[in-house]
Amino acid sequence: MIKLKHALVAFGQALVPNRWAGLAIIFGAMTVLGFAPFELSPFALAGLTGLFWLWLAKSNSLADGARYGLWFGIGQFGVGVSWLFSSIYFYSEAGLLAAIILVALFVLLLSSFVALAGLVIRKLASHNWPGAALLWLMPAVWVLVEWLRTHTFGGLPFLLMGTSHLDTWLDGYAPVFGVYGVSFAVAMTAGLLVWMLQYRQVLPAALVMVFLWPLGGSLQKVAWVNPVDDPVSVALIQGNISQDIKWQTSEFANMMRLYTRLTREHLDAQIVVWPETAIPGYYDQAAAGLLRHFVGDAQLQSRDIVVGAITRPDPSANQYFNSMINLRQPDQIYHKRKLVLFGEYYPMSGVIESVADYLNLPFSQFSAGPARQPLMELAGHSVGVSICFEMMFGALIARDVPQARFLITASNDAWFSHTLEPAQLRQEAQMRARELGREIARVTNTGYTVIIGVDGQVKQQIPAYEVGVLRGHIQPYEGQTPFSRWTHWPVLIWSWILLMIAVYLKRNNFSEIVQGWLR
Repeated sequence: MIKLKHALVAFGQALVPNRWAGLAIIFGAMTVLGFAPFELSPFALAGLTGLFWLWLAKSNSLADGARYGLWFGIGQFGVGVSWLFSSIYFYSEAGLLAAIILVALFVLLLSSFVALAGLVIRKLASHNWPGAALLWLMPAVWVLVEWLRTHTFGGLPFLLMGTSHLDTWLDGYAPVFGVYGVSFAVAMTAGLLVWMLQYRQVLPAALVMVFLWPLGGSLQKVAWVNPVDDPVSVALIQGNISQDIKWQTSEFANMMRLYTRLTREHLDAQIVVWPETAIPGYYDQAAAGLLRHFVGDAQLQSRDIVVGAITRPDPSANQYFNSMINLRQPDQIYHKRKLVLFGEYYPMSGVIESVADYLNLPFSQFSAGPARQPLMELAGHSVGVSICFEMMFGALIARDVPQARFLITASNDAWFSHTLEPAQLRQEAQMRARELGREIARVTNTGYTVIIGVDGQVKQQIPAYEVGVLRGHIQPYEGQTPFSRWTHWPVLIWSWILLMIAVYLKRNNFSEIVQGWLR
């Protein structure tokens, strides 16, 4: 379809901006306002509409398509994932220059996926038939590239366009087709706006939009799942431990005293949950040492107290997991399955470790937990557990449904305090609740600690960056949404079909084929 040589040349040329590249950056940065904490979805739609306009109306070569995608991505991810700088610069030994270089490379990596989308679209789109490009080629390519980004380098699912449209009619597609289905609908809407404004196709564009958005609104009203049994009382402990002291051994006793005190004050809750790595060390050492009596009391009183810690199956082996453990029954343990690239593991560790040492980066090499793990049994219900970054992967969390009656996720967002990341990750949890039809209890070290309903709305929340306990109730549910059965396959297959049709029409002269149909 596209020769590798031509693609590489186009990518190289894309690095050189032209007069429209600045506008592409603005369009990309604009989309960030559609995501938490701003949640102004029209800005995300406007930014994507601007990109589609550049691709179709202002691109005359493969290089133009890649260029506008690349600079759009630089605007979007340069603003939207700027929180990475905070983590590297303030909480590692990397210097300012190393932090800037690493963040710039990461932004370029993410932006290259948007450039790839522009390359494919510019290759296949026809100026003579803009409606076809705008209504099905661009949405299909956009979704496929989002999917590719989510499954490359361990997963880079940041700022998926569908997430920006929670709380709009389009989120009605989430329980059916997942976040990519919502992304497809957003991209189709952007295409319709370009078709309407640039090509003056007001009536046909309006007719499609009148169908697309109200259908999503109608799907919002469908009760895909049903509540079962009484709500379960939970206490979510937010310790607000600064990342500056979290891993200092001199502070370990103070941190454990805080968590155990807050827990004892809320033992009337059916489930108590601590954040990710609330025990900043090996669980076996803590359980045999400072927490010995606390763990014994939890087991004696049959209390479901779920805590985050680092676990190791064999203290003599160099293997350890990021885990959540039920103190009442310590064999009920969950190991994090999806690890953060460069945060929790390094590929080709022998090579990368030397680079990390050169840049003064702390090296960590967690092991990933098994893909399939038993659900926890808490308060008489099967419960799906996840940790931090995993909440961004809908198909991964869907493995726990329908057996799981509700979901618990724990995180330590202190790495990114006072940046956009904590709110963005909370919004990801809202999308998972919407997709899967399960309420979610999300507990974090510094915020946002929340309980989310099956409609994706935050039911309860405590202030961020304060010590606190969220007392609330989480409703168990049974049944399945269509997405929890099929995950992303329907929208991915549909997008691939549309892409293959575009390839066929391009190779066989689109205009002649259509004229033949009309004879």
